[in-house]
Amino acid sequence: MTAAIQTVQRYDSMVSARGRFSELLDIAEEGNVAVISRKGKDSALVQVGRLRWLLAHIISPHEPQVVRENGNWVAYLPGLPLAVEEPDFETATTALIEAMREYTADWQDHLHAAVNHSGNVDFVQFVELSTDDQLREWLTAAER
Repeated sequence: MTAAIQTVQRYDSMVSARGRFSELLDIAEEGNVAVISRKGKDSALVQVGRLRWLLAHIISPHEPQVVRENGNWVAYLPGLPLAVEEPDFETATTALIEAMREYTADWQDHLHAAVNHSGNVDFVQFVELSTDDQLREWLTAAER
């Protein structure tokens, strides 16, 4: 009989989790989830790569669009106030990444409280957890 694989490890208090911090990281690094309860609320520790992958799929309504228009490249994210127009493809993707970073900073500073921006938390987390190269790959995947 084989032992059941446990994908979620639960800690019923901050105290119990604190003493096992290394174990928590091991659990996340193995692709599993550690759940810590504190004051009646649960938080999860997960591997960043898994979270990025999930967020990329959740934010699909904002899937990037990169099109050639009037001799320029236009790159934008539907549903978000992010659009750039540049003469070449590389410059357009770089400019859109910069715009995404600026939007994320503005969102954390003040846009998170605006009704028409508050629902973009998944997008903001995705950008924050991504390198510029990862964002470039995500943006250019639409072109393949």
